[in-house]
Amino acid sequence: MLTGVILAGGPNDYVYGRHRSLLPHHGEPLIQFQIKEMRKIVDEMIVVTNTPRDLLPFVPPDTRIITDFFQNKGPLGGLHAGISLARTDVVWVIESDNLAPSTRIASRLIKNLLKFDVDGALPVFNGVLKPYEGVYRTSTKTRLTGLLQAGDTTTFTFLKSINTSSVVIQPDMLSLK
Repeated sequence: MLTGVILAGGPNDYVYGRHRSLLPHHGEPLIQFQIKEMRKIVDEMIVVTNTPRDLLPFVPPDTRIITDFFQNKGPLGGLHAGISLARTDVVWVIESDNLAPSTRIASRLIKNLLKFDVDGALPVFNGVLKPYEGVYRTSTKTRLTGLLQAGDTTTFTFLKSINTSSVVIQPDMLSLK
């Protein structure tokens, strides 16, 4: 079982006065496109945002919209919220500006997570680690909670505190599959 989590942010996720998740993409709001793609392999969907009213009309009724428990803590706070309320043991997380969520990449990350028995499996695109485009076990909630309670919102500290593996993503895997 798998939960999909979209980190749809807050006030900084606006472009030209409009929420980035609502910008048109393939003839529909980006968030609808993302949910549709992720729904191909996830059992539940969660959208984490600090502006739920803006997104509610565009999100299907079977998708939960939640806000951060730890307010104003950036993407780490959003990751914590999604992981905390997921009903499955593993979450696939993407950022609100991901134009091509790939079930193929997510499946590869999940296989890596299980094979190496790690807490998170993260993609590397063009030599850059993408911690908010990966898969995590929900058991990382305890670590996230401790860091956020201590006021540490650095992604680097979180990643150092859990066992992760990285998966180099080749350009041919970037298609929508």
